[in-house]
Amino acid sequence: MTIPRGTPQPDGVFGLRVAAALAVKGVIAPEQVVIDAAEKIVRAGARNGALRLLTSEQFDPHELHAETLREVQMLLASLARDGATGIGLPLCPSCRTRKVVKARNEHGERECFRCTQRRSYGECAQCLRMKKLTAINADGQRVCQRCGPEGIPTFACESCGKTVTTVGRVDGRRVCLNCLPPRLRRCVSCGQQKKIAATILHGPHCFACHNRILRNAAPCPGCGQKRILAFLSEDDHPCCAACAGQPPRYACRRCGSEEHNYGRLCGKCALSDRCDDILTGPDGEFLPPMQALRDYLLAQPRPAQVIKWLRMGPSTDLLRDIASGRASIDAVLDTPRPSKPLIYLRTLLLDAGALPRDTAATRQLMAWAAQTISEAPAEHHQMLRTYTRWVLLRRASRNDSGDIPIGAARHVKASLRGLVAFLTWIEEQQTPLASLTQAQIEEFITLRTARRWLPQFLAWAAERDITPDLGIATLPRREPTISTSEEQLEHVIRILATDRTIALDARLASLLIAVYGLPASKVLLLRRNQLRDRDASLDLLIGDRPLALSDPIAILAREQLDLLAEPTPDGWLFPGLRPGQPRDPQYLNRRLRPFGVSISELQNIARFRLAGAVPAKVLADMLDFSVATFENYARLSGSTRGDYPALRGTAPAALRKGPKIQ
Repeated sequence: MTIPRGTPQPDGVFGLRVAAALAVKGVIAPEQVVIDAAEKIVRAGARNGALRLLTSEQFDPHELHAETLREVQMLLASLARDGATGIGLPLCPSCRTRKVVKARNEHGERECFRCTQRRSYGECAQCLRMKKLTAINADGQRVCQRCGPEGIPTFACESCGKTVTTVGRVDGRRVCLNCLPPRLRRCVSCGQQKKIAATILHGPHCFACHNRILRNAAPCPGCGQKRILAFLSEDDHPCCAACAGQPPRYACRRCGSEEHNYGRLCGKCALSDRCDDILTGPDGEFLPPMQALRDYLLAQPRPAQVIKWLRMGPSTDLLRDIASGRASIDAVLDTPRPSKPLIYLRTLLLDAGALPRDTAATRQLMAWAAQTISEAPAEHHQMLRTYTRWVLLRRASRNDSGDIPIGAARHVKASLRGLVAFLTWIEEQQTPLASLTQAQIEEFITLRTARRWLPQFLAWAAERDITPDLGIATLPRREPTISTSEEQLEHVIRILATDRTIALDARLASLLIAVYGLPASKVLLLRRNQLRDRDASLDLLIGDRPLALSDPIAILAREQLDLLAEPTPDGWLFPGLRPGQPRDPQYLNRRLRPFGVSISELQNIARFRLAGAVPAKVLADMLDFSVATFENYARLSGSTRGDYPALRGTAPAALRKGPKIQ
């Protein structure tokens, strides 16, 4: 179809002809959308030329040339934003992104509007920001309008009445940015209609997709260095700025790195400045604990999170006081009942080596015990201090490390809390300890759970003639109770193996408990080097013999290893929220609560079914248990095989097979 020059195109007819021409060229878009865009964008004087171009044999909408008519570029760009396919906008020679190119640069090439505007941008000599330099300061330097002698002009928003510096226009009225309705466009990455942050690569990107590209530097296909791939190479593939022949827009101005984009400086350099500001003493030097903390923070894989914690965390003022000498670092350990932020700071200092780890738990427990004893009647303070120091703490610290384990510390706290309640109750009864009777002991036992700690105290007090020789029956050793059926166990295992809405670490840890009967404390303390990847299987080393994990669990374990950022061989397999600490067992209980089971119920039924199928000795070797533990479960399950040697060669197959997961 040939359109003579000067022939007017009636309204509506032009849009129909454009829609027909684009359909022939392979552009897929709703006809009415094309008609509306053509009638709105292409001005009347350019319609004949646009239609001749669209119907010519040389026109290819899949790869537009930079010299294509501007109205045609704007029309196709609008259609692409509305979801049309089969359109390839021109490639801007300056920023290597596909946009509408209008203005020409000094080389006579057409470039996009942003690159044209960027030529008037530069680093302001006063505020050191990249701004449009439109003013001259008193020294004759080019500065931004805000730093100029007249300052930046202000306006009154005609919608809310605020005095602002940046405005937009809605129906001819000047409004502030808060009153300006967001302009939504289609993001070429996620395909959703959102507010656009920048136009990079093949088109506009929303804030989420733009941040994803900037925060995930990757090896460049051209140079192989770890860079932000926000540009296009000659063959239209993502590459870094250097390979695209562009200035390093996202590089750190201090070190040149692009790995941790955080603005003008990278995250590492910004974090270093932040640490120097907070952790430096009055003389400009670092105290040894603060130097250790600084080195630890700079080695973290995500500096942006550390910067946010240092800026918004409640522990920043305490760190300043410790660095300046106004507060002692021992106060972090000697606080009896620390808040959650202080507990986090304590674990952070311990993991960084700023605090001694060998006596940390003991000092924390002693500070807590001193405050708890002060809540008891005054005449019993000395007795409680003696009993705590020489009985409870001495018994709790019997281990190779010299410090108090977590379980022993919990027992000390439970015992001391119970003793304070017991002595307060005796005081209310107006009975001295020397006149204590067996009937009162029995009465207190009916009120409180005291059979695990009260007999030890009564025996110690009777030896020193503090109380009469009173007796109390201790709790007998309970047999494991099986309150969950195997059908319910199979159902829980099937959900954990297939439901991706549950957190990956909770699924993997719960499956290790539900399939192999491992205790939660042992599962959550697993290290990454205890998983050994072989070509055909993944082995878990817990006891003397490696345990070959079944396929669903092995797949989840590999995903968990891949999910960990920059893993170290001896790091936790299930790292917790606190630095240097694994997940807490209560985390798993909260995840299992919707299924109506607990950790103890899962491990009991798992041990019950394993003891009925595998000899106790084999289970004890593989899972690092006592043989008596599985012999007890074997007796409950009716199995009498014990550790029959002939079954030891075939027993691991039952462990590898595990329950059936559909």
